[in-house]
Amino acid sequence: MNPFEELESNVRYYCRRWPAVFSSASGSTITDENGVEYLDFFAGAGALSYGHNNPILVDVAIEHLRAGKLLHSLDTFTVEKRRFLEAMQRYVLDPRQLDMVIQTVGPTGATAVEAALQLAQRITGNRAVVGFEGSYHGMTYRAASISASMAGRATSAHLKDFVALPYVANVTDDDVKLLKDTLRATVDGQKIGAVIIEPTQGEGGARPFDPAYLRTIREECSQLGILVIADEVQAGVGRTGPFFSFEGSSLDPDIVCLSKSISGLGLPMAINLVRRSLDTWAPGEFSGTFRGNNLAFATSAAMLENYWADSELEKGTEQRGLLVRDALQHMADDYGRGRFAVRGNGLLCGLDVGSTEVAETIAQGSFERRLIVETCGAGDTTVKLLTPIIIEEDELLDGLDRLNDAVAHAV
Repeated sequence: MNPFEELESNVRYYCRRWPAVFSSASGSTITDENGVEYLDFFAGAGALSYGHNNPILVDVAIEHLRAGKLLHSLDTFTVEKRRFLEAMQRYVLDPRQLDMVIQTVGPTGATAVEAALQLAQRITGNRAVVGFEGSYHGMTYRAASISASMAGRATSAHLKDFVALPYVANVTDDDVKLLKDTLRATVDGQKIGAVIIEPTQGEGGARPFDPAYLRTIREECSQLGILVIADEVQAGVGRTGPFFSFEGSSLDPDIVCLSKSISGLGLPMAINLVRRSLDTWAPGEFSGTFRGNNLAFATSAAMLENYWADSELEKGTEQRGLLVRDALQHMADDYGRGRFAVRGNGLLCGLDVGSTEVAETIAQGSFERRLIVETCGAGDTTVKLLTPIIIEEDELLDGLDRLNDAVAHAV
C-alpha cells in the first residue's frame, strides 16, 4: 500500500508537483530518502527564509527541549515570551520608531489577518474592506474572502463587502482617483473600515507596489479614519531586504500581520503589530489555544538577536536579489523575445513568461534538474523564486544556472 495515495486527502498539492519523499534538509538543500539532493528555491513558501535547520536556531530549540522548558502556555507570561518581546522592541520596533504592541494570534498568517480585520471593524464600526487584485491573505473564511487571487475557485467565498482595486506598479492620476472614489463609497451598504495590502505581492506574481501609491493610501486613509493593514506574512521578516517590505514607502500601517519566517525555524507562529493607540481589545476578546508557542518564541528571539543586530543581512539580501534579477533579466533577454518580464524585490523574485504552460514546463524542468521552484500570478504565468535569504552565493548561482537550463529547454 502507498499510504500517500491511500490515506492522504485529495487536497494534497505540493507533493504532486515534487514527487519525491524527502527525509532531511540543511540550509538551502533538501534531500530525499534515496539521497538525491535538491536546491530549494521555494523555502517552505517563504517560511524558511533562514534556511532549513539553521544550526544557530536548532541549538536553541534543542536546549529548550532538553531543559524541560514550557512548550505550550496559552498567553501566560513566560521567560521565552519576555525575551521575544524585548528582542522585537530592540531590533524591530525601536529602530523604525514604531509605537506598536505585539498581539499573539495563533499559528497561521490567516489567523493574523482575521484578527486584523476584526480589530479594524471594532474600531471603525465599518465592515467593508478594500484589497487588491492578485492578493492572497489566507485560507480561513474571511481571509479567503478578501483574497482576490482566489476568485473563481470552488473553495473561495468572496463576500459583498469587499472590493479589489487594480495592482499598481506605477501610479497614475487615474489610480489615485479610483482609490479616493472607492474609499469614499459604500460596498453593499457598508462603509470602508480597512484597506489591506501586501506591499510586495507573493502569490500575486512577485509584484511590488509603487511606493508613491502606498503613500497615497496612507494619506487618504488617515483623512477618512480607515485602518491600513499591511500583510507582511510572505514578504516580511527580511525577504525583500528590509525587515518589512513597506519600509521607505510611508505606508505607515496601523496593523502589520507577520507569520511564516517570524519563528526563524519554520515553526508555527503568527503575530500582529498594532498601533498602540488602536489596541482597544478587551482581555480575551480574540483568543486561541496556540498563542503561546514558547519554542517559537525562543527561536524567533535568537533569529532577531543574531541577524538583525546590524544591517549585514539586509545588505546581503539586497545584493543577492540583484544577482537574481540580473540572471532573470538575462533569461528574459535570451529566451523571452520581448514576452518575459522580471518581477520582485530582494529575494522575492519572479520571471513572468506570459504563459501558464511555459511556466509549468519550466517548474517541472527545474525539478528534473534538482531545483525546487513554484509558479504564481494570474494564470500561474510567473516562475517564483523564494530562496533562503541566507543562501550561499555559490548555491544561488548554481540554482540560477539550473533554472536557466530549464528555461532554455522550455521555450
